[in-house]
Amino acid sequence: MIFNLLQVIFILLIFFPIRYITYMVTDVWGVPKWIDYKPFSCNLCLTFWFLIGIYLSIGLIFNLYITLFGGISLAILNAIAMYIDQRNKTIKI
Repeated sequence: MIFNLLQVIFILLIFFPIRYITYMVTDVWGVPKWIDYKPFSCNLCLTFWFLIGIYLSIGLIFNLYITLFGGISLAILNAIAMYIDQRNKTIKI
């Protein structure tokens, strides 16, 4: 029981710093020229693929399946929320 709770806390401890770093890289500092192509050029794409990669690798390497499935679910829900927010902020002509 406590191990499962620690995995959920681990998901959040990974999520918030990654979310902050991807925001800083894409929106504040600007994407470096050597990774300035589609999967990394926008905050939505970079956040989604970076979180998927981190959760997938940690979950499979260390056999932490709650972290794997919970983290991927959180990454998908975050991407959906970011897409809806981006669509609502866009002005339609």
